[in-house]
Amino acid sequence: MTKIANSQTFEDSMEDIGNLNFTYLGPVLSVGYNKVEYTDWFEPSPGNESTETEKQSGYITSGGLAFNIFADRFCGDIQIKYAMNHLKQTLKYIEVSAAGKYFFYRANNYISFGGGLGIYLEIPTSNTKQNGSAGLQLPLTMLIDTTRDTKLFMDVYCRYGSFGIGTDTNSISVGANIGFIFKVGRI
Repeated sequence: MTKIANSQTFEDSMEDIGNLNFTYLGPVLSVGYNKVEYTDWFEPSPGNESTETEKQSGYITSGGLAFNIFADRFCGDIQIKYAMNHLKQTLKYIEVSAAGKYFFYRANNYISFGGGLGIYLEIPTSNTKQNGSAGLQLPLTMLIDTTRDTKLFMDVYCRYGSFGIGTDTNSISVGANIGFIFKVGRI
């Protein structure tokens, strides 16, 4: 008689667990400082319009969801957040970021440190004159295994990219993310 299915022993299943990739989902909050420069049409006095370069700085606050895939020491991090950039005027937009992170140092069984490289995209709301913007980001991260199925992460990041208003734009930002993620599956 031919066996159709074999039962798997506990030891066999524990050997495979190191090869599994787990997915996590949870809330994330961010705060940052932003410096922008752009050229646009300004009206210094009535009837006298001209293009000028404007420099502004302010802070950014945002909150949303983080989706992470962990594979051994690697992590794919995707975040979708609602953001407000507080400059002379407050800009509101959807921020999407994606980063690949590598955890190069494990302090103990619970805390790991790493870094990575990523991109970000700012999608303006439909009722504004923003063009949207994009750029590169460099995150440095700390990961804390809080329980078997949850993790707390903290990122410090630096970003460089375009700005959503005017022409000849650039934007430099530094900030921090904090998120608490829950295991939702495995790949």
